[in-house]
Amino acid sequence: MKITSLFLFCCLNLAFIYVGSVDAAAPTTAKIAFTSNRDGNYEIYIMNPDGTGQKNLTRHRASDVQPAWSPTGKEILFVSNRDGRPDLYLMDADGRNVRKVFKNRKLRTAPAWSPDGEQISYCRTEAVRELYIASLDQKDERQVAPVGKYDGYSSWSPNGTQIVFGAPSGRRDMSTRIHIFNLDSRKKEVVFEDPISHFMGTPAWSPLDDRIAFSWFQGGTSAIYITESDGDNPEKVIGPPPGSSTSHPEWSPDGNELVYEQYKQQNNDRHIYVMNLNKREPEKLTRKGINFFADWFDPAYALPVEPQPQLLTTVWGKIKSEE
Repeated sequence: MKITSLFLFCCLNLAFIYVGSVDAAAPTTAKIAFTSNRDGNYEIYIMNPDGTGQKNLTRHRASDVQPAWSPTGKEILFVSNRDGRPDLYLMDADGRNVRKVFKNRKLRTAPAWSPDGEQISYCRTEAVRELYIASLDQKDERQVAPVGKYDGYSSWSPNGTQIVFGAPSGRRDMSTRIHIFNLDSRKKEVVFEDPISHFMGTPAWSPLDDRIAFSWFQGGTSAIYITESDGDNPEKVIGPPPGSSTSHPEWSPDGNELVYEQYKQQNNDRHIYVMNLNKREPEKLTRKGINFFADWFDPAYALPVEPQPQLLTTVWGKIKSEE
């Protein structure tokens, strides 16, 4: 019923209890998963891209937030405190077969899938908050980089070789920037530098591999920008109405639209919107309760069950052997 601010913002040799669901089926039409409290506490919902057909999947007294579709669409990764503290869970696309990802209990939030569906990235909080990667088949967690106090959201490049995430800039003003971590070189770099104290976060890599969308907080409000994947030509694409902010962009699978949240801090009015990047006309999708953390799946762009050599995804064992 109650969700902490950390839960909202985040949101070795360890053993998984992850077991894939053999009988799970992906949706046959495009769906957007999101979080809403319209039924009294935070639950995972799905809806059609036009906002119709909204349905509660989790129906649990705990707080269930931050859904992330698997590349096949057969599973949804999400965050829940149903065992006492926020951690990662999996469920089938219809809300059934809920199970924990890890056997050990840690505070984990902000999950994202690798494009081949074999790895996940997420924020893990202990003494500090850090970005981690875990392999689903080799059952281990690997530390990537500190992410600071307020972000930790990550997104994989379509070829699986890089991860973009929000993290501190290293300046005394505690500002944050968008960073890219290269899985092959194990190095990170800032996407582009800005000389003013601003906060950038919640990045999302375009499925076409050419652009990165992110939130940029400046002048008391947050807007959504897009930059080329090398950091060139940042452009504000979604400027909020007066008194509002926009954040947490996610791409449509075809790369032509963004689904995002728009909110008014004064009354915590928070809803899901979608915008076609060619028409630039926002469309409101939710109207009940507080709604946020949207993620888009379309079976027309889903990863097949069979391996895809063209993905050229990094093998986890290769990363381990190079350290």
